[in-house]
Amino acid sequence: MPHAPKALSPRAVLVLLVPLSLVLFISNLDQTIVAAALPSIGRDLGDLADMPWIATSYLLTSAVTTLLLGKLGDMYGRKPVFLFSIAVFLIGSVLCGIAQSMVWLVLFRALQGIGGGGLNSLVMAIIGDVVPARQRSKYQALTGIVATVALIAGPLLGGSFSDALSWRWIFYINVPIGVLALAVSAARLHLPRPASRGRVDLAGSLLAAVFTTTTLLYADWGGTRYAWGSPVVVGLIAVSVATLAFYLVVERRAAEPITPLHLFRSGIFTIASAQFLIATLVLFVAMLYVPLFLQTVQHRTAFTSGLFVIPMLAGLVAATAVAGPLITRTGRYKIYPVLGAVLTGTSMAVISRAGAGTDDLALIVPLVFAGAGIGLFVQVALLAGQNAVEHRHLGVATGALNFFKSLGGAFGAAVFGAILTARLGAGGADAAHVVAAFQTVFFWTVPFMAVSLVLALIMREKPLSEEMIDVVEGKVEVPEY
Repeated sequence: MPHAPKALSPRAVLVLLVPLSLVLFISNLDQTIVAAALPSIGRDLGDLADMPWIATSYLLTSAVTTLLLGKLGDMYGRKPVFLFSIAVFLIGSVLCGIAQSMVWLVLFRALQGIGGGGLNSLVMAIIGDVVPARQRSKYQALTGIVATVALIAGPLLGGSFSDALSWRWIFYINVPIGVLALAVSAARLHLPRPASRGRVDLAGSLLAAVFTTTTLLYADWGGTRYAWGSPVVVGLIAVSVATLAFYLVVERRAAEPITPLHLFRSGIFTIASAQFLIATLVLFVAMLYVPLFLQTVQHRTAFTSGLFVIPMLAGLVAATAVAGPLITRTGRYKIYPVLGAVLTGTSMAVISRAGAGTDDLALIVPLVFAGAGIGLFVQVALLAGQNAVEHRHLGVATGALNFFKSLGGAFGAAVFGAILTARLGAGGADAAHVVAAFQTVFFWTVPFMAVSLVLALIMREKPLSEEMIDVVEGKVEVPEY
């Protein structure tokens, strides 16, 4: 049996919530803070073509280690794994700040993502350890506010640092916050001992990382840096296909796989995973390439371009906040991804017509609606996917869904970066061709939303179970495995 710590007083809980909230803040901040700073980084390091990999490398490693570190926390105790995650995240942050080339920055971002992957899931699991179940929703609401503030503050801070100081400060800001969180957690955090050891799917994690990396590399390099028939691209495709085959074999045989294949016997879960991936893909395209468009085409400052990300994130948060209670009240959710696909697809089509003379309101309004549509997708994809599986598989399903969410962001950053590079290379450097290249990037999100609309229409609606209604209302915590 696990040895639980004695019950904590409300004041002791608040003391522990300070470092947990700080960690949650910097881990969420790093998902959006690079958005407005990418052009500054690219110009400073002399490599504009590989800019998207600054976001992609972080998302790739964090997608894999979120599940891996969460499971290690269950096996060996969450405190040492949590402290390890903070330390790796801080080391990666410092190395990113001193990087002198794009290659090293991308590698250090991948290292940072290894630590960052464990932070969000471990914070929520630790809150579940130290807070009584009946009080948990109150503290989860607080951490939700912290995460939202971090996401919205990211573009502002990234733009401000790029304009006033240096882009390197978008990484250095993590150090004092992280060190404080590390010190307080080491001294004051006392958690239950693990009840059982279990197993870690190391082979599956490694194969997933290799497959996604090679797939993104040939999608990014094919037809731009290397010809499609070149040995490099052909080799990457071969490795990707072989790795996928091995991955499916390993996951089928693993005792505790990171992506249990039996979950995909449910058509609802499969569609929810695809919708989660597509919605996050479009989100990151808008979040990364709208600021780049504003700085490149309209010659805005990094700070001003970062402001345009906020309406989209505000729309996302608002739609999620509105849809949640409505779904709880009715138990029905099918209409929301349909509305989300129409809202986001139409909005991105409008944005794809933006040019050098497009005024602020003509961009802000569609960005708000695009974010709202994505918010409906995110809310429903998670709920529908969780609701489609047996209750005992809820944690596993949540981890798998969030894995696809992170992959969507990585694919959006890399693949659409390749589209932009290809269009810029084919059209020349004059202003009209640059505008056309960005318009192509934004337009190609529309077919993805069309696919999501079809998936939303064919997805069978399964009314929410009583257990899932408790999850939506915050009465029950769902740990990721």
